[in-house]
Amino acid sequence: MDIFKKLPLEKQAYLETIFQNCSEEVRYYMRLTEAEAEQTLIRAGEKCTNIYIILTGKVTGIEWPMYGHAYPFKDYGAGDFFGEIECFAGLSSYRISVVTITKCEVLIIPAVFYMDWIQTDVDALYLRTQENMRRLITQTADARRYLFVEAKERLMLYLIRKYKQKMPASKTLVLKSGRDQMSDEIGISVRTLNRSIKKLEECGLIQLQKGKVLITEEGFSQMQKDIEDYLNGYTKAKRSKQPNQKEEQICMQEKK
Repeated sequence: MDIFKKLPLEKQAYLETIFQNCSEEVRYYMRLTEAEAEQTLIRAGEKCTNIYIILTGKVTGIEWPMYGHAYPFKDYGAGDFFGEIECFAGLSSYRISVVTITKCEVLIIPAVFYMDWIQTDVDALYLRTQENMRRLITQTADARRYLFVEAKERLMLYLIRKYKQKMPASKTLVLKSGRDQMSDEIGISVRTLNRSIKKLEECGLIQLQKGKVLITEEGFSQMQKDIEDYLNGYTKAKRSKQPNQKEEQICMQEKK
């Protein structure tokens, strides 16, 4: 389908495989639209009426768990689906909000026609179920791991994500977000946030400009390396605590 030509080749081939036998209703009612940056595509709590597929650009998923605070949790891009998991689960309302980071091209398909078709297309259903399971498992694992990440490393993850979202032409990003907003999005107190900012500044990973956080390309690259080492170290430590097969056999014998 020509509509997928702007996707990277791997994702283009994947979506062409998915939609090669789609119904006439899906082909007729699907529509391509453009969305400007910072536009809400999906609002949590609204009725699931459409399936959205990102063709170009970036979007972010936002949770609204309590007290009206927004928690952006992950960024997505070309080839990602939204609204589909809720429909598969039989939910009547969208679970998360989706907001554009950059200008996007989005394919919109009425959910009723999409579900009527995919339930009868075994190959497409299998591929989409496989992808949705992979996505949910990855998100769940990331969320569990995030609970054990220290405040400084949480801030680094946040700053890395913000830099990737903008990718400034000047290679230097000045965050416009205030400390209250940052603490809400990261999930730490303002006091802890301020301590963490000071630590990163002392390490030369960020700079402060009139109280605003400034991230250079060098700082971004170093934070990426540091956080990768930190997370790999956490994974190795967790694995080392798990008993091996021989240890488990010894424990079983001692219990007997």
